[in-house]
Amino acid sequence: MAMIPKIKRFAAAMIAVVLSPALAKAQGGFVAQGAEYKVAGTLAGEQVYPHSSIKTTGGYVVWQDNITDGDGYGISGRKMDGSFSGALSTFRVNANGANDQERPQVTMLNDGGAIFIWQSGRQSFQNIYGRVRNASGIWGTGDILINSSTNVYQRDAALTTLSGGNVVVVYSSYNQVAAGSMQDVYAQILTPTGAKSGGEFAVNTTTAFNQRSAAIAPLSDGRFVVVWISEQQRFENSADVYARIYSANGTAATSEFLINSSTNICASPSVAPSADGGFLVTWMQLDLAVSTNSWDIYSRPFSGGANGGVTRRVNSFTYGDQLAPKVSSIASDYQVVWTSMGQDGSDDGIYGQFLKSDGSLSGAEFRVNTSTPGQQMHPTVSSDGVGTFLTVWTGFVGGANAFDLFSQRYVSTNAPLNAPGAPIVTVLSSNTLSVSWPPVQGISISNYEVYADGASAASAVLTNTYWNSTGLAAGSTHSYKLAYVVADGRRSPLSVAVTNTTYLSNWFYDQIAGEWMTANFGNAYWTWPQPGIDSDGDGASNLNEFLAGTNPNDANSVLKVRLQPTPQGLFLDWNTQIGLIYQVQQSTSVNSWSNLGGPRFASGSLDSMYVSGGNATFYRIVRLR
Repeated sequence: MAMIPKIKRFAAAMIAVVLSPALAKAQGGFVAQGAEYKVAGTLAGEQVYPHSSIKTTGGYVVWQDNITDGDGYGISGRKMDGSFSGALSTFRVNANGANDQERPQVTMLNDGGAIFIWQSGRQSFQNIYGRVRNASGIWGTGDILINSSTNVYQRDAALTTLSGGNVVVVYSSYNQVAAGSMQDVYAQILTPTGAKSGGEFAVNTTTAFNQRSAAIAPLSDGRFVVVWISEQQRFENSADVYARIYSANGTAATSEFLINSSTNICASPSVAPSADGGFLVTWMQLDLAVSTNSWDIYSRPFSGGANGGVTRRVNSFTYGDQLAPKVSSIASDYQVVWTSMGQDGSDDGIYGQFLKSDGSLSGAEFRVNTSTPGQQMHPTVSSDGVGTFLTVWTGFVGGANAFDLFSQRYVSTNAPLNAPGAPIVTVLSSNTLSVSWPPVQGISISNYEVYADGASAASAVLTNTYWNSTGLAAGSTHSYKLAYVVADGRRSPLSVAVTNTTYLSNWFYDQIAGEWMTANFGNAYWTWPQPGIDSDGDGASNLNEFLAGTNPNDANSVLKVRLQPTPQGLFLDWNTQIGLIYQVQQSTSVNSWSNLGGPRFASGSLDSMYVSGGNATFYRIVRLR
């Protein structure tokens, strides 16, 4: 197996997993729902620096990965359905694979699409790039250069979606103000299509030394607030948290103002909005009085008019380092998560605390991760704005997989279950449709229910994740919805319906659906070319074009598959028809095939998958829908 470059070994330890009850750890009106789960699945290499954005209908998780694009670090993502389980397979975000792509972020758009951002390039020569994915899951753009000044370098980008629909990206830029000015915070407003709205603008007004580590949040009245670390603004060797509020069009609504109330060194700010128009800021702060305590987590609420409330320490366990807090909100409730060194009895662990609207503690501090051996780090938290917080972090698993992503849901004690994602409906024959779906992760499921053609009672009750709907009429159209029942008997709402149509009964040579032949070769069936004929000379027979969903009369429409060696190992590359769903299969003999990973949605015209390390000799791509 080829060596995989740029893997940092953070820890090595034995792994043990203990599952938590279905609902546990009641804290401040929210409870942990089910157990922790691998939202991205088990993947080769190291998945680090995750970020997520969710709505009640689902969302996205994105991360930095050392086996994504064949060259250094790349950005990978996975869509989540309404239960916040992984849906379909992971996908590559960055179109350009040269050099490193790092520190990704994602925000959901108001129409269900998403914008991803990251920093790209060689160290000290990086720029901020973004990419838009529409509500159908299809890429609407290639890689978009977000920063305007390119003779300097940018890093540590963050973004948010405003209530009016635009997106604001903030980042640090080196020496852009003047030679030797160090880092300053800049912002750029984007439309939902990824177009720039106006030019980039400086956020901080004090420019001496570094202004860095920016975070951003939308306010309920349509404005937004940016927070950052400012070095030596108050006195020599100081490091404080500052903020500034902006209108939706990027006009400053306030001057920059101080967040922390002490003179201790601060770092890693995060911010979340409140339903009353205000916001809450969290940061890590160095304890200068008790050296063994080192870093702690602090918070402070502010009104929409920038009036500050009480500053409070968030963490209860104070020994050692509590690092890199992240905060999210539902109405005026907040969840804060951070990394705590040594608290869980192993190495780093993920801890959390709920806060009330005034920033006071709600319940006790709690451990988020269930698995404790090795390092758990890089936590992030997002909310659907209604009743669910989702915490995602990087956890050590050892071996070739090194670090995977883990998730834990926290739900309001009176929140209903979320609906699952829509099933995939695939045509098998003239009288059979296949209905399949990804499993709901992290929750103890009693069974799944499939509802066909608007039925009020379940058409099938199953414990697996697929069902064949048989005995259908040729050429008939049918719709299917999905629900799940948890171990305590509660039933989820139904998913949205998905429809498909069986083939007509006349199959050409028992291999190709007659309607496909008619659509491509006309009604004169006696003139149809045989399945083995390559009508357009593109190297694929008409049968293979039928199976791949390509056009047999267009030489440019053909499924081409190749194995591509890279410094990170072997990748399987293929072109796709946008909007279709494919399945990668592997075999050692071509007589028997097995699925490799899950179904893959074609969000663009190309797809790629890491395949090194297996025993397969042959690979093929099968179109599911």
